[in-house]
Amino acid sequence: MSESNAGSIYGDAEARRRRTLDAAAALLAEGGYSALTIRAVAKRAGTSTGLIYQYFADKQDIFMALLNEAIVGSMNRIAALPRDNGVAALLAAIIDDSARRWAQVGRMSAIWRDAEGDADPDRESLHEVHRIAALYDHGVLRAVTEAAEREGRTLLDDESVLPFLLSGLQGVAATIANNWAPHLDPSDLVSFSAGALTRAITLTEPGA
Repeated sequence: MSESNAGSIYGDAEARRRRTLDAAAALLAEGGYSALTIRAVAKRAGTSTGLIYQYFADKQDIFMALLNEAIVGSMNRIAALPRDNGVAALLAAIIDDSARRWAQVGRMSAIWRDAEGDADPDRESLHEVHRIAALYDHGVLRAVTEAAEREGRTLLDDESVLPFLLSGLQGVAATIANNWAPHLDPSDLVSFSAGALTRAITLTEPGA
């Protein structure tokens, strides 16, 4: 392979994979999951179906790779959020970030609920989505725990705390992104929700 080809999309395996995922993301945004076919992705990416099959078994594998990327991106942003401003401020920042990205992640999550039911339970990419999602959940819990400790709060010792918190965060983000409460100022809804969630899942330590 020539030096020029090695630096091109045709000579760079990672670049080909990236071009495939970018093409798939564009098709999802335009036409939903039904628009995501191997032939359509190949055409949009300017490559062949044969090359795509070198990296992905089918369109479900492509979709799961995109979903993983979205989850990892959210996880990294949460990890970078400051802990020193308290739990409510941390939760407000997570809601703001989620609302801004709901157009992508929210749509993909809805598609995922349908796609997961059709997926082979032994599929490697399915297990990877579950693994990454569990890491995201753990990252949220760790961030909230750290913020609580610095604020003189403790999380309730109950296994329902995390699913309750995640559903609350996602629900508020969806409400803002879809404008389901047009009579409310989004910043007021975020502030109220973050405070309410904080009070629901934490206790103030004596003397704090």
